[in-house]
Amino acid sequence: MPRFESVQVLPRPVEEVFDFFTRPANLPRVSPPELHLEIVEAPERLALGSRLVLKGRRWGVPQRVVSEVTAFEPNAAFTDEQREGPFGKWVHTHRFEPAEGGTKVTDVIDYEPPRGLLGLVANAAFIERDLQGLFAYRRARLEELLGRVR
Repeated sequence: MPRFESVQVLPRPVEEVFDFFTRPANLPRVSPPELHLEIVEAPERLALGSRLVLKGRRWGVPQRVVSEVTAFEPNAAFTDEQREGPFGKWVHTHRFEPAEGGTKVTDVIDYEPPRGLLGLVANAAFIERDLQGLFAYRRARLEELLGRVR
């Protein structure tokens, strides 16, 4: 199964960074505008078992994604898994740990490309490039919102 990984250090305490990431309202703030990401259903804060319903547009295709938080360790990590959506499988683990200058945020995404016609175009190499672009945007937005490590 393909895996994507991203690491970023933010100059804030772990508790503050974790709190930011566990508030679904922040997700559209760090997502590229071309995704047209909207939260259809989500709690104010994530917890074990939380369900998120998102809609947006990617690769010219309207998409609806339902995910569930399947692991949750306060101020350390949480995992969300796609329950409905375009990917054959999508498991996104977010880890937070103290680092020199703030908090190290590690994202690991294990996925299977979409099935059907979309999967003919959106293969693993295509998705890897797409995720690199999405996370570059997110990295810049997080630096604007939470600061940059100097």
